[in-house]
This record gives sequence, structure tokens and C-alpha cells, in this order.
Amino acid sequence: MSERIPVLVRVRPATEAEQKDRNVVKCSQDRITVNDKTYPLPGYGPDVSSEKIYTDHLMTLVLQGISRGINVGILCVGQSKSGKSHSLASPSSAQQQGLVALTADSVFSHVEKQHHFVGVSYLNIYQEKFTDLLNPADQDIKVKSHPNFGQYFEELSEIHVKSKPDLMRLFDQGNKVRKILELEQSIPGTKSHVIFKITCEHKTKEQRLVRSQIFFFNVAGLNHSKDHDVSNSLASLQSVVLESGAAKRQTGHVGSKLTQILKPLLDRSSYLGVIGHVSASSQSLGVTTDTVNLLMKFKDIEVEPKSRTLDPQELIAELRKRVATSRNNIMSHNNSGKLPKEDVAELESSMAALSAVKRLQWPERERASSLAEESRRQTLADKGVLEWITETTVSHTSSSVLLLQRDKDKMLAEYKTQRRTVDTLKGELQSRITTHTQLSEQPNQSEEVLQESLEGIHTLRDQLKTANERLKELKRDVKDTQDKLRTERSGDPQKEGEVSGNFTLTMMMKRDELNHLKRDNKLFLDEEKERVQSEADQEVAELRLSASQGSPALTLQQITALQEEHAQARAQLSHLALHVQCLQAENEKLSETVDALNSVHQSETEAQRARNLLTFRQFKDFHEEQTTATTARYQELVNACVQDSVFLSSKNAELTEENAELKRKLKHFR
Repeated sequence: MSERIPVLVRVRPATEAEQKDRNVVKCSQDRITVNDKTYPLPGYGPDVSSEKIYTDHLMTLVLQGISRGINVGILCVGQSKSGKSHSLASPSSAQQQGLVALTADSVFSHVEKQHHFVGVSYLNIYQEKFTDLLNPADQDIKVKSHPNFGQYFEELSEIHVKSKPDLMRLFDQGNKVRKILELEQSIPGTKSHVIFKITCEHKTKEQRLVRSQIFFFNVAGLNHSKDHDVSNSLASLQSVVLESGAAKRQTGHVGSKLTQILKPLLDRSSYLGVIGHVSASSQSLGVTTDTVNLLMKFKDIEVEPKSRTLDPQELIAELRKRVATSRNNIMSHNNSGKLPKEDVAELESSMAALSAVKRLQWPERERASSLAEESRRQTLADKGVLEWITETTVSHTSSSVLLLQRDKDKMLAEYKTQRRTVDTLKGELQSRITTHTQLSEQPNQSEEVLQESLEGIHTLRDQLKTANERLKELKRDVKDTQDKLRTERSGDPQKEGEVSGNFTLTMMMKRDELNHLKRDNKLFLDEEKERVQSEADQEVAELRLSASQGSPALTLQQITALQEEHAQARAQLSHLALHVQCLQAENEKLSETVDALNSVHQSETEAQRARNLLTFRQFKDFHEEQTTATTARYQELVNACVQDSVFLSSKNAELTEENAELKRKLKHFR
């Protein structure tokens, strides 16, 4: 039986600048009014929590999807700064959880007693380009589809999580990486789409696999429709919605990266919930109306999901059988010299499907998750932000550090480009000098050719001189920025305060800083070595050029000066080599000291834990003894009270009888 997808509107609180504006949005549980026009959409005001929205409209979809192997999509649309990120993320208050945290509760409460696998991925789409927010390296991410496993991503990190805190930690780290990308690559968050994916798999009693993917879409602001990429993406979204609605309208619009991921969720076999985020201010009336009109198009979509389970081993056996059949067919036609195209295509398709199924097996994915975790730590360390990203106690990344890191990356990129330019010019100059030398040695060579060759050499030499000066400037700038960055990192009082007392975190940060210093020093030594070698090669080329021009031989004074310069250079080289050896020895000693301190700290920590455990056990034994004694004493008191009560009761009866007897006697005397 088909059913309509839940579509609702959430109104964000008014800002200080909007307090005096006219309120154009009124909402109730079954309808919303925008500028006196009513829409049959449930509306929720600023005072309604995400938990209320999740419980009323989304929790059933999530639980049904997890238990029945159905994909679920939660789509947040609206203008920029309308509360989409607020709905998904967890605010600082523990009582106000976001939709991701609430969904994590549902996921782990459902699968905790079953054999399960839960993995998460985080994706950013900007200018139709994918970026992995868990591992922001330069990967070629592609969206693939498998007939049994459904949609999956190549080259996108999927990290295995075992609890809700692990899941939320990665979600928060991905949000930090998104902020870093905004600074490093000038990616405006309001113009990018963000997709957080939870893959939940568990096995039934019959060992059949139940697989569900839960997608959270944070769509770019509808108020950026003038931006070409955002406009194309939003138009593609509306096109897909129209094609999936009751009218099944064919628009023919070209798809986008966003709709490539979203479209499988609109094929009636998945659950989908849509939340439109609007502002009640009259200043935002236009984009609010556009948001509500888009929601009305979603409201026409009907779905009819069906339970899905599969047996991976049966699927692998079937694919292997298909591969063997295709291979045998190809081998049977091998003697004829003509390979059957259909069998070749079937073999390639089956092998690709088999490889995909094997990659989606739990052991393989756990291994891939470990590799992805190592890779992401290396990527974040190379960017100099590992300590900020991986430490959950850090509330935000220092903007000055991020700006300096961005400047350093730009300078390094320009330095490498200039380095290649200098190397190219040097190679060309060497070639020109060699050619000129060969020409000068040829008999009857015209003076015009030699003069033209010599002018070309002088021109290249001037270009090389200019390029070398620019290279030296860039090198100084990189070094200055690197020193500023190191000073900023070491002098951040907030970071120092946040990690004080946390020895493990401090050790991790110090090791990262030491690794950064090692890489920088290695880069410096390599550059110096190349520079010295380059200058030597240039001097040799100059001497060859002088010899080819018939320059007079060196005087004794010049030879003596060159010998002295050579001796000084050799002494400096020996001194530098000795200095490097000392630094290496100091580094090894420092590493040994750090390892020793770490070992001592771990030993002390273990000893303290043992002492704490012993104290706890002693306190527990004492508490149990006191509890037993108190219980026994209480029982004694209760028994004594009962006995006293019985005694007093019997005594009261005796006194009552005596009193009655006295009354009779008194009456008799009277």
C-alpha cells in the first residue's frame, strides 16, 4: 500500500534585526499560512524541539528502514541560516538533540543485541565536485550502484563506528573540516550541499543480511539561486521531484551530483522525509514562498517500500558461477579467433559486480575503515589541524591558525611552481651553453650564429636570475609564515587550557608538532642541497661559457681565491654535516625521553587505577559490612518494637479489665 512522504515546515526564531519586521508566517499542526495564503503542510514554530519533529514524523521511518532493509532520506531545504544545520546537529544543551543524534539513538538501540555493522561517511558538494569531509584529501569520488546492495561510493571514506559517541564524534569532526575548507579553499558553506550517511547492517536469525542507508541532506540555500552551480543543482532537484510525483512529469533537465545521490531515494522503494526551513520575517517572504512551493511538489510523492534481505554468500556463489560460464564461453570461441562481445561484456560486468560485493563484506570494510582512519589522520596532520579536529573538547578552530595555514599552503604551492620554473630555466641554460660550446668548436662557423646563440644565453641567464630572486623571496615568506604558525600554535592559551591535565592529548599534539618540524627541516635541508648543487652547476656552466668564448686563463690570484672559497665551502659543509648529526642525536634523545615519560606515565596511571580499584573494593566491602550490620540492627529494633507492642497491648488489656473491675466495685459501694 502506497503512502505519502512526510513534508513539514519549521520556522526559525527571529533575529534582532527582524524583531520589528512584519510576521508573514503562521503555523499549526496541519497547515501553514504564508502572507495570507494557506498550505496543507504541518508547521512547527521556533519553540518546538527537533525531538518533537523526529518523534512525530521521522522516527517511524528510521526504525522501519533499519528493521526492513529500506533506505531512508531526511532532506533539509530552505534559505541560508534558516536552521538546517541546527536541525541536524546537536546544540550545546543536552536536552536538545539534533536529528543525527536522535537517529543514532534509534540505530544502536535497535541493533545492539544483534550482529551488526554501522559505518558513517560525510560528503560535501561544491561546484559539482565531491569532497570527503572525514578525509579531505584529493580523491576521485564516484557514485556507483549495485542491483543488490544499492548505491555506494568509490574512494569515499567509510568509518566503522560501534556506539553513538563514536558516530557523533565523526559528525562533529566533519563539521570542523567543513569550516576549515571554507577558510582554506574559500568554499562558502551556504553554497554547498552536505550529505551525512549512516550505513546500518545486521543479520537475521537465518543469517540473511538486512542493509539500510540513512542519508541526511543539508541542501544549499535557496536564496543563492543566482549562483550558476547552485541554480543548476536546485533546478535539477525540482526536476527530479516533478518526475517522482503523482503526475510523473518529464522535464528533461540535466542532473547534478546532488540529484544523482537523491534520485534512488525517490523511486518509491525508499522512505523520505522533507523539512522546509523558513523565516517568518517579511524580508524573507520571497524565498519563504519558494521553499513552501518546493515542499508542495514533494507532497505529491508516494512511496511503497518493501522489505529487502539478501544472502551475500549466495550472491557471491552466483556471480562466480556467471564468471565461470562467461569464461568457458570465451574459451570455447578462442580457437576461431573471434571473441563473443556479449560474453566478454558479461564477464567484465560479473567480475566488477563480484569485486564490489567482496568490498562490501564486513571484514573487508572493517579493514578499509582502519586504512581510512590512518589516511585521514595523516591528511589532517599534513594540514596542521589534526589536534583540533580529533580532540572533541576543542569547541572551535582558531581562525588565525587556519588563515596562516592557508597562506602557507598557497605559498608552498607557488614555491613549488617557481622551483619547477627555475629548474626548467637551468636545464635550458645548460643545453644552450653546451650547444654554444659545440658551435664554437666547429670550423668556419659564422659570427652571427655565435652572437645570436650568446645573446640567447644572456637572456636566459637574466631570466634565471630573476626567477632565482623570486624563489628566494618565496622561501623567506614560507619560513616567516611557518615561524608565525609555530608561534601561534604554541602560544594559543585556549588550546593550552583545554589540554592541560590530559597527558595523552598533550603527547599526541607534541608528536604532531615534532613531525611537522622534522618535515620542515627536511624540506629546508633538501632545498639547501639543491641550491648549493644548482649554484655549483651554474658556476661550471659559466666557466664552460668563458672557455668557449676564448676568455683568458685564470690568474694565480684568481686560482688562489677559488681555492680559498672551495676550502671555506668544504669547512661549512663539514660543519653543517656535524650540526645535522648533533640535531639527529638530540632528536633521538628527545624521542627516548618522551617515550620514557610516556611509559612512566602509563605505569603510574595503571598503578593509580589499581590503587583506586583497591580503595573502591575496600570501600565496597566496608559498605556491605555496614549495610549488613545496619540491616541486622534494624531487624533487632523491629523485633523489639513488635515485642514491646505485644507487651503493651496485653498490659493495656489487663489495665482495661482492672479498670472495669474497679468501676463495678465503686458502683457497688455507692
